Amino acid sequence: MLYVKTLILPTSPWVILRGRPSEASGQELNGRVIIRLVRSLKVKRVTIAFKPIESNKFMLWKSQDIVTSRQNPIIKELFLTNDTYSGYSVWNPNENDTHEFPFSFAIPGHIHESVSTEFGQIGYELKVTIHTCGFGINTWTQSLPIPVYRVPKEGSSWDFALADSLRMRAEWLGAVELEVLSDSVSVTAKSKINVRAVIRPLQKNEMLVDIGLRLYERTKVKSSLDRFGDPIKSERLICQSHMRTDDPEGELNVLPLRHEYCFDLDLCIPQAFSDIQYDTDTSHLSIKHELVFTATVLDKSQNPHYLRISSPIVIVSQNALGITISELPIYSRSSLDQLLLSNMDDKCEFSPSYPEAPAPPTYTKLQII
Repeated sequence: MLYVKTLILPTSPWVILRGRPSEASGQELNGRVIIRLVRSLKVKRVTIAFKPIESNKFMLWKSQDIVTSRQNPIIKELFLTNDTYSGYSVWNPNENDTHEFPFSFAIPGHIHESVSTEFGQIGYELKVTIHTCGFGINTWTQSLPIPVYRVPKEGSSWDFALADSLRMRAEWLGAVELEVLSDSVSVTAKSKINVRAVIRPLQKNEMLVDIGLRLYERTKVKSSLDRFGDPIKSERLICQSHMRTDDPEGELNVLPLRHEYCFDLDLCIPQAFSDIQYDTDTSHLSIKHELVFTATVLDKSQNPHYLRISSPIVIVSQNALGITISELPIYSRSSLDQLLLSNMDDKCEFSPSYPEAPAPPTYTKLQII
């Protein structure tokens, strides 16, 4: 913004809703707005809104359920001129002074959490609007994305389900048994899935060529149908790892299964919103994840067999697992505010820095043909 420098400073970089939409209570979102002028302006009023972020990816919005679960803008007045004669107040630039306004929103518990899929996005932002009068541009705006997360209520069945351990087990034709173990069925973004794979031979003469681990994401838009009348779906591979199992005791490029073998594998979960979505399952949108373990086995005739076992796995925010991300600061007026503002570029956008906080989703205007 050319003449106005604005900071939006929420006390939390996100909104956390606890429980299902039908049971979650509302949450407070507080903070303050700091405005500094480069030149004099005739200001009529200043507002701040908690609102959805618009997108041209519209498939998610075909359902009335989505429309009603997306929060309409909540607008609060930060400043309204009391000069009824002219209809505006003159704000003059002052190096030692800023205009500071506190704000507070009650965010309803039923709104849809933030997601960003190929079929559309659901996201929210805080948007400050300064209404002025005069020639040229009469509206100045500054926005800050605010992701909304939904986590289970403490002690609920959903909460207990996230604490379960992962175990997959299958037997192939009475010849080989596969077992995959992990500490938990839930994992956070920007972390690792660590699993132990156990291969047990039940017969002689079988050989192991390789093993692998894959994570898939499946999205279903239940409210939109394709030309065959089925809900629109998509599946994509998020990440994978692969391991060759050469014989350590010989020169073979396969591993003879003479006894039980254990292998440790891991997958690096990418950044939330941009590369992977959190699990959700509502009446109109479903996002789920599947962990797949694969193994290639040669029988005694040297014929390859591709074995595969899988299990659902849940991608959740760190808040859902009770992980403390950081001590969130409470902002108070400080001389540092002037320092921040004085170093801001004309087009600077400010967002508080939280080391472990997932980045909010980005929204690109793409037209679906």
